[in-house]
Amino acid sequence: MNLTELLAYTAKEYLDDRADLVDGEPDNLWSDVTLTRYFNEAARILARKAWILTDIGHAKAGTLVLQTSKEYYKLHPSVIRVYRGTLEDSEVPLGRTTDERLSYNRLSSPDDPFDINLPLTATPGRPVAFATDSAFRILRVYPKPSSVENGLRLILKVARMPICPLSLDEPKEEPEIPEEYQLEGMCKFAAGKCLTHPSVDVNERAFGRSLLAEFDELVREARRDRQRAEQSEPRPHYASSTAVL
Repeated sequence: MNLTELLAYTAKEYLDDRADLVDGEPDNLWSDVTLTRYFNEAARILARKAWILTDIGHAKAGTLVLQTSKEYYKLHPSVIRVYRGTLEDSEVPLGRTTDERLSYNRLSSPDDPFDINLPLTATPGRPVAFATDSAFRILRVYPKPSSVENGLRLILKVARMPICPLSLDEPKEEPEIPEEYQLEGMCKFAAGKCLTHPSVDVNERAFGRSLLAEFDELVREARRDRQRAEQSEPRPHYASSTAVL
């Protein structure tokens, strides 16, 4: 559904505030600006709580360009979670680890990282691992890229927030969130927020709260759907010493 359709459905089916008058100003209790703002807020809540926007190599949120000796990279503000990072000239993803592990400079000898004969710093080269807990929305690669990797793109699989909000300037644009969450999600949230305004009748406010409760349940359902979709069959683990024979 595009923005025009979302506005028409919400105003007619939930708010009933679009009356055609013979003369005078249109009888609109809630403006299209207000409804559009609530549509965008509903999309952000669904994406943030349920992680329903997941893609690979998004032009704005899913690519980073490596630079010589640069270790830390700022992620796009929409990124919630980085699942995986793969250099564009490879099919093997980088190892995912933590900032604490990468902070040990002598990773080449995990049995004795404090061997004084080991170098104090890692030699720049092709990154083999990354971490995302160094700072808020910061991705760290290890080791630092050398001049050979300068300009190489890191392709990310991310869960993210919407990047292009709906706008009345583009009434034919569609929301970024999947269609199955638009009618029951965005429309109900917008109507519920409108009907819980302080100036609304008490009975209407109760109806508005029920719509918001239904939206909250949809968010939980969307989260469960996403978790089920990401589940995989458990792999067997053999404890017997003869399993390698």
